Amino acid sequence: MTRRRTDTLADAVGLVTLGFGVVLTIMPRRSAVALGLGDRPALARAVGMTDLVVGSGVLAGRPRWPWMAARAALNLVLTGCYAAEASRPDGNRRARAGAIAMASLIVVDATLAVALAAQRDNEE
Repeated sequence: MTRRRTDTLADAVGLVTLGFGVVLTIMPRRSAVALGLGDRPALARAVGMTDLVVGSGVLAGRPRWPWMAARAALNLVLTGCYAAEASRPDGNRRARAGAIAMASLIVVDATLAVALAAQRDNEE
């Protein structure tokens, strides 16, 4: 993957992460319900604040790869949260979809973290 492409992807990931961070932090109850996390506003706000930090790091941090790896780790935690919500007796379908989405994002974020790290290593 070219340096330009990885930077463009990292910028997009950072911006999306910041966007989610703002919404989750400002409207945690509505966001939690809409995203399938149930009535867990404290979790939504915590994720939102973490997204604000990680998104800022992805955009402005140098090197960028540790921030992208942190995002993959956050998505791993979120996969567990969604899986726990999905296993409730009411069978939250949004939570199941959220678990699948987060698991997919782990792969994307980890792959981008590796690509960013490899490019940094090649520059040194």
